[in-house]
Amino acid sequence: MKRLVLLLSFIVGFTGSTALAADCVSKAEMSEIASHFTQFRNLANKDFCFDGSQTSNLIATIMFMRKTAFEADMPKSSDELFSGRFSQSWYNYFIGRIDDLDVQSSCPKGVGAYVYGFGNTMYICPMMLTDAFSALDRASVFMHEARHIDGYPHTTCSRGARKGLQGACDVRISDGGSYAVTVETYAQLAKYATDLHPALKAYSLASAVTYADEAFETPARVDRQDELLLMSNTKGFFSLDVTKSNRVETLGSTPALGHIVSRAQHLILFPEDKNLPAEYLFTKNEGKISQAAGEAAIEYNSQTPAQRAELVDLHIGAQWMAKVYADKVKFTCDPRAATVNELPMNGAKAVGILYVNGYDRTSRLNYLMADDGNVYEFGCTESFRPFLRASSMKLDKNFKRIHKVGNIVVGLTYDGHLFQIDGPKTTAIQTAIDGQIYEIAPRQSYGFFNSAN
Repeated sequence: MKRLVLLLSFIVGFTGSTALAADCVSKAEMSEIASHFTQFRNLANKDFCFDGSQTSNLIATIMFMRKTAFEADMPKSSDELFSGRFSQSWYNYFIGRIDDLDVQSSCPKGVGAYVYGFGNTMYICPMMLTDAFSALDRASVFMHEARHIDGYPHTTCSRGARKGLQGACDVRISDGGSYAVTVETYAQLAKYATDLHPALKAYSLASAVTYADEAFETPARVDRQDELLLMSNTKGFFSLDVTKSNRVETLGSTPALGHIVSRAQHLILFPEDKNLPAEYLFTKNEGKISQAAGEAAIEYNSQTPAQRAELVDLHIGAQWMAKVYADKVKFTCDPRAATVNELPMNGAKAVGILYVNGYDRTSRLNYLMADDGNVYEFGCTESFRPFLRASSMKLDKNFKRIHKVGNIVVGLTYDGHLFQIDGPKTTAIQTAIDGQIYEIAPRQSYGFFNSAN
């Protein structure tokens, strides 16, 4: 039985490259690697410098597993994000199960690597070995596949974000299967890695929670708090807790003003300045990473500033995506195909997506506001058919953004003020930065990552 890992772009993105501490691997390290993986024997007793080749990216991943340092004491989480069962030595765990790395010439769409229920070979797809994938992400995939050797298959998802996807779920995280390994490797990097760039740690945090949320039939237990992220027109980031007297906490700063799009637990910034690229966004001054923020961002960044300005908004669901333009919406409804469908606004002008029910990766229905104040429904059916139609929803203001935080629906007006929305009624929310709020987005904080070791 083939046991594989799916890397569907709508589930979570694996793009970009992670810089290691040095550009070359020493003779001694290469000899050690070649002693286990004989395919590298011709590189033993030689310094090896990274050159972007498939071999280079394999070795970069092995070196990431060998050399990434962690804190000596790594307590388990009180929830199900981190048990520590795989924490001692990723490399020793991996080589205890995998003896050969077989690079394939081609693979089905969305498949990054796989193993069979027999033997100790891991088959790696070409997409995994380009500079579009990081050593950090490949290390997580390698650990995931090694766990299959211990006898942990996947199941077809019957619910949630991956419903209907074959081999894209495990039953529960407590079983300790391959997706549990994925969650734990990312959580360990985010919490306990000692020499990892802060932005990569933030990226790992978002990846850990995404898999915990989406890869199990029985949802993993994660201690979290729903909040609202505020971006001020002076480029500040703040967290608003609407459940606790609208308390505002200062976070960090944004590299540019712009629109924030959610991609599972990741945030992507589409700058107001269309000369700037779309990129992953981190809110506590963690910095930047070189990884491209998914297919939509890659396409956006390949365009001219004038073309970029045509995109009004973007929804990235678990299995479908919608690109909103002023006069139309382009849908990708089938995660297994590249088919794009386009529906016109029929004279109305779209101005933005309204997440009245919250940003829900499983939902097939969302709302869209037009410049005349009318609201439209849009989405993809389970049979992969797009729809765009007028909604009966009425709002007493033209909102720039709407997000739901817990049970509270919050709208942002174009003059920088927040309102709580209860059906057609709106009530002002008083904050310390009223009139200065440029953008809002959903945000969560997590007990395990925020706690002291």
